[in-house]
Amino acid sequence: MTSHDGPSRYGHLDINSPIASWRFERQVEECAAFGPQTILDIGCGWGELLQRVTERVPGATAVGIDSDLELLERGRAGAARRGISDRLEFVEYQGEDWTEPADLVICIGAAHAFGTGAEAIAALSKLVKPGGRLLFGDGVWERVPTEAELATMWPESSAADFMLLPDLVDAAVEIGLRPLRIESVERSEWDDFESEYLADKEVWLQANPGHERAVEIREAADQHRAWWLRGHRGLVGFTYLTLGRAVAL
Repeated sequence: MTSHDGPSRYGHLDINSPIASWRFERQVEECAAFGPQTILDIGCGWGELLQRVTERVPGATAVGIDSDLELLERGRAGAARRGISDRLEFVEYQGEDWTEPADLVICIGAAHAFGTGAEAIAALSKLVKPGGRLLFGDGVWERVPTEAELATMWPESSAADFMLLPDLVDAAVEIGLRPLRIESVERSEWDDFESEYLADKEVWLQANPGHERAVEIREAADQHRAWWLRGHRGLVGFTYLTLGRAVAL
């Protein structure tokens, strides 16, 4: 998981979002049970969810799009191991420019490509075929933070970065999507995610304390941990919305 030159990247994470294994498996099961024949994942990274759903739906074709070439290669390697490379394509592309619709559209942690969470859902809804579904994952405020609390988070944090969950769901309903499932992660799921994200750096630092990059990597890890523990922990939640679009009349 580590190299002498530097830490691995997402090496301790199977899924690049806060989610417990039981919740993730339920998402896979529900997406597969819906039986989508075309699947689109915008901002897919390495597309672990996309891979597992595609694997479980015989005959389905899928596309994962992202601008990160390293993560796309990881996705292609995973699809090859699962024997689904002929049905799952990973494409370097800007998600906000994609126009081809699908039965199942997935967008988790990539709402920023479209703007606010509400703006992302509005844009993504146009890609969902009639009778199809959107699985959308994004941060939400547990409560609106104060200016003092925002100052302890990542640079240029703003109350406009996220919405309250009820407002996000209302925005989806207002454009004609119906909530089939609304779920939010528990704090332990966030803690696991942040710990595993930072584990790449911490495990490497443990093995390479005198490396020329150790100071740089230690500072980056400490800064990120501060943004988490002294900043967004308990203020930023994460929600997954399964939204359905009605069949055409």
